[in-house]
Amino acid sequence: MSRISDALAFISPSRALEGKAVAPVPTIPGDRTSAPEVFGTTLSTTAGSKYSGASAKRQLMVYGAGSSESIDWVADALDIIADTAAAADWHFEDYDGNSIPRNRKEADKNARLADPWLVQLIEEPNGYQSWEDLVKLVWIDKYVTGDGFIYKRGEHPETGHPLQLFRLAPYHVEVIPGRNGKLVEAYEYKVPGETAIKIPPEKIIHWKGANPHDPYRGAGIIAKGPRIYDMEVALNESKASFFENGARLSGVLESDAAISDGLATKLRRQFAGIYAGVRQAFQVAVLGRGLTYKPIQSNAKDAEFVALTEQSRDRILAMLGVPRALLGLSIETSATTAPAEERRNFANNRMRPALNEFQTLITHGLTADFGLKFCIDYEYQMPIEDQYKLAGELAKAPGVRIVEVRERFGLPPLEGDKAELNDMVINLPGEDGNGSEVKDPALPGEGGRPPDPGSTAEIKPGDQPEDARVRA
Repeated sequence: MSRISDALAFISPSRALEGKAVAPVPTIPGDRTSAPEVFGTTLSTTAGSKYSGASAKRQLMVYGAGSSESIDWVADALDIIADTAAAADWHFEDYDGNSIPRNRKEADKNARLADPWLVQLIEEPNGYQSWEDLVKLVWIDKYVTGDGFIYKRGEHPETGHPLQLFRLAPYHVEVIPGRNGKLVEAYEYKVPGETAIKIPPEKIIHWKGANPHDPYRGAGIIAKGPRIYDMEVALNESKASFFENGARLSGVLESDAAISDGLATKLRRQFAGIYAGVRQAFQVAVLGRGLTYKPIQSNAKDAEFVALTEQSRDRILAMLGVPRALLGLSIETSATTAPAEERRNFANNRMRPALNEFQTLITHGLTADFGLKFCIDYEYQMPIEDQYKLAGELAKAPGVRIVEVRERFGLPPLEGDKAELNDMVINLPGEDGNGSEVKDPALPGEGGRPPDPGSTAEIKPGDQPEDARVRA
């Protein structure tokens, strides 16, 4: 009996649904490091083209390619997005919204467990990568090029479940349009120097960015504003050239007398040989009688390198939706741009919608075959100092209970002989120590008030002393 047959003898999809403890289930069989058609050449420099007409391969050079076209702000911002996505916890749910544990340690005695095949497939997509590694690459691919591809390689002989998950580099993937109402016929994956393979669409999880111009390929950040990145590369090259020349300016040598072309060439060559370049920077120029040097290039201040750099950086970060505060950059704070508010906006308006899209993609493309939904546990975490401040303000509200304040502080309800205090109301009406003998009136529509008729009374005209304070 083969290794696969041996494994199948012990594996049954229904066993994960039983509420009984079972013997350890064999892991996914076969050599999970074998995938010769997946691996091939990586990035290489394509000189002379602009981002506006760039292929996916060229676009990805913006991130960490080690070339002059790599943009640090793009890499920094993408790292924040992709690392956040990769580090997010996740769990399974059934279609009734019940959480399904991954293993018996996390579950009640008779609880349903997730299929161990699926658990291992996500925790260890292949023999080379963790789930976090795979997610980060796919997110970078999708954000930069508009397309993230996950290949469900191999299949279980009985259930058809995949054996491995691989990220496919988008610059090696071509989408073959379908016919007769079928959107996609196949995905062709071709590594240079290797034979192209056609992969059925049901074997590919394609995370496609919105693109109104192409039904088959997505639009990434490069396609959405290519000239922004062209200008950033040009600006960096200009600054590098400026300082590589010792921060000295281009200029002209002027002579009081007419000089021949031959003499002009000789002077230019001699002057450049002595004073041009980094190694000759800060040398003292000695000019002959009648010769003067006049710069024809702006200095760093006049060229406004600082202002242009900040403008270019902010446009890139705005396109990626990453606030400056997350990169440790100083900002001018206000009610809407304070660091805490920027972090909240990033979590709620950038990350959470993208994570919702990704978890839906994984559900439809993978976990639905196991009868489960893939759910990512991510929400904005308020800084601890802000949590305490908010809890302190909550405690001042009339009618709030002790258990509600403790919950806001992240504390469990009181237990034991103090459990009865959980529902005690803080700041009872009429007991605010304001020095008045007049009790506070009930607020219209305030649930649960007054809790005690003895501590609340209706105020009638003429009953209130002039020095009494009425809370509204």
